[in-house]
Amino acid sequence: MKKISLFLVTLCVALFFYSVNKSTHAEPLLQEKIHVVEEGDLNMWILSDPHFIAPELFDDGAAFSRMEATSAGKDLKHIPALMEALVWQANHQKPDLIIVTGDLTFNGEYQSMVGLAEYFRRIEEGGTQVSVIPGNHDIHSGWARKFIGEEMEVVEQVSPDDFKELFADYGYDLAISEDSHSLSYIIEPKRGYPFLMLDTNSYSDSKSTKAPPAEGQIRKETYTWLDDYFATQTDAPQTYVVSHHPQLNHSGKEGSQFSILDDEYGLEYFIEKGVQTSFAGHIHAQDITSAEVGDSTFYEIITGALSIYPNSVGTIKLSEDYLEYAHESLDVEGWAESTNQQSLALLEYKKTGHDFFKEDGESLAIQQMAEERWYDKQLSPDVKDFIGRMNVRYFSGEDYIEGNEAEVIQEITSHPGYQIIQENSTGFLKRYSNQLLQDQNLNDQVISIPHNN
Repeated sequence: MKKISLFLVTLCVALFFYSVNKSTHAEPLLQEKIHVVEEGDLNMWILSDPHFIAPELFDDGAAFSRMEATSAGKDLKHIPALMEALVWQANHQKPDLIIVTGDLTFNGEYQSMVGLAEYFRRIEEGGTQVSVIPGNHDIHSGWARKFIGEEMEVVEQVSPDDFKELFADYGYDLAISEDSHSLSYIIEPKRGYPFLMLDTNSYSDSKSTKAPPAEGQIRKETYTWLDDYFATQTDAPQTYVVSHHPQLNHSGKEGSQFSILDDEYGLEYFIEKGVQTSFAGHIHAQDITSAEVGDSTFYEIITGALSIYPNSVGTIKLSEDYLEYAHESLDVEGWAESTNQQSLALLEYKKTGHDFFKEDGESLAIQQMAEERWYDKQLSPDVKDFIGRMNVRYFSGEDYIEGNEAEVIQEITSHPGYQIIQENSTGFLKRYSNQLLQDQNLNDQVISIPHNN
């Protein structure tokens, strides 16, 4: 049974129109408000980028190995186990709501979507609501494949209609308003605190043969729908934005292509509407940043990818006065031990996940040394170790420095790998290694944001 309470905002005649017109965006007040919690604090989790791939779509063959080696550190073969751990942890800790900010699947395989929906069903059976939005890899991805033996085969893609049908019970059932021009919708899990669940992805209306676009966008029609919604909000509620793509650039020059493209509205639109906090994913790194726009401070919280170390889970406590966020790691080892798993890799998953991701960073270092044409076998061990370590530190959100900043920077820059890169690289590696030194904005692990009511 769903853990929800219903508040009818109109008379029965309005509910009739709601049932007829639920998919339209012009009459948000005609829809019933579904609050996950009616009174008190809302305790929720926010996840991103699980990149689930159904077990029947891969084996231990060469095709999967080749693909996994280019998957940017995603521990794909263990992702089904990570989802089992998520169900187990949610059923034990029982948050009120879990929001997933897109890239639900590896590359939009229909079969993976079906499998993922089953995990969400089990979570909801345990008393926790689930609310999802798509990511750039989820809808009509030309990369949807299965990997069996030596062969890679095209598999069924997910259309926008498929997505809404498969996840009808995981967000859309909570919607107080839906956008007819995208997969965006609005939920209000706590009275007076709506979450704008925005579809910021660029995808075709038909099957694709192309790679998923990395850039994000918000359609003009979606802004019109949002205008209609905000026009009904006379009590100026505290509002949050949830999207796959970030509103802000969290990664310097390397990250400029991953945020929402500039348009005629932009960040100022949401600030004007009273939004002060947004949540996103996409960049896979755990990061919290802010921007000053006029007299307003806008905060954005990126929860790291569930599919890479340290398998990030963002916990949120939403009270009447503030939003409190903290970063945690999925308790894979706790699940493995309690369910008598025999795999040492799962029983010691902190080490498994760490080593797998560090090795991916080391491979990146070798690749870039070769591309920049200064690869040297004698230099490579130090360069590999440095980039591997720094990648772990950066994507875990551990690059914010408190205390003796100069001492920490000195320790990092004294690593032989850093010095080798500075002496030899004139391209990506030099730029990237300096970017990884420190986060100069906010602590990426925790933040408490008072409401601006």
